[in-house]
Amino acid sequence: MHAFIVTGASRGLGFAICEALLNDGYFVVGIARNAGPALEGLAGRHPERLLAVNADLSDAAQANAAVHTALQQLPLPECATITLINNAGVVTPIAQAGHYPTDQLVQAIAINVTAPMLATNALLSATDHLPARRRILNISSGAAAKAYPGWSVYCATKAGLDHFSRCVALEQQDKANPAQIVALYPGVVDTDMQGNIRGSDEVQFPQKGRFDAYKAEGALASPAAAARQIVDYLVSPAFGQLQVVDIREL
Repeated sequence: MHAFIVTGASRGLGFAICEALLNDGYFVVGIARNAGPALEGLAGRHPERLLAVNADLSDAAQANAAVHTALQQLPLPECATITLINNAGVVTPIAQAGHYPTDQLVQAIAINVTAPMLATNALLSATDHLPARRRILNISSGAAAKAYPGWSVYCATKAGLDHFSRCVALEQQDKANPAQIVALYPGVVDTDMQGNIRGSDEVQFPQKGRFDAYKAEGALASPAAAARQIVDYLVSPAFGQLQVVDIREL
């Protein structure tokens, strides 16, 4: 069995990744704050290979428990591979320093950095004794490497996620059964996050017009197309050779 755990599974890129994995015959546990009709419908089409775990990843206790709960649903000794995909993320607050809503700042750090770190820790600790190949994919962003005014929180959290991935890869390399970890830039994908960007205040985010143009010109990748590329890379021999990867450069 090849098992995948996907966070942010109820919509957007996370949902599309779940759908691509299921279409390829894999077993999937989707983690989301609420399963919602889309994920429930997907479960109806794949009742034996999709399970849902409800968790609010902005809450550290729930984020920590969610992967353990997911792993408990799996026949771990039968798994040839166990893969965690930390996909959940938020772009808000779209605001410049001096204008952050405190609650949005705290939530962004919790979802974009703390939750994937806790999920990775949970996966590694629970599977360290197993012979299965273990993979961790952190969905990052090109904003981790390029500064955007108004995205200082988003850029900083994604840069932190990238460097976390590099560090864990170094920690794992001398293990008897090292887990592979990659931070991946998926490109510009037509999700709710893009809607949030287009709805932002241009005073706070001066490059808003650029993202308006992406939508108007049809330059956004569909979630399904992006998910297909991601899954193909994830299961390829190339996965793990580099710790930070832009899918558009593969």
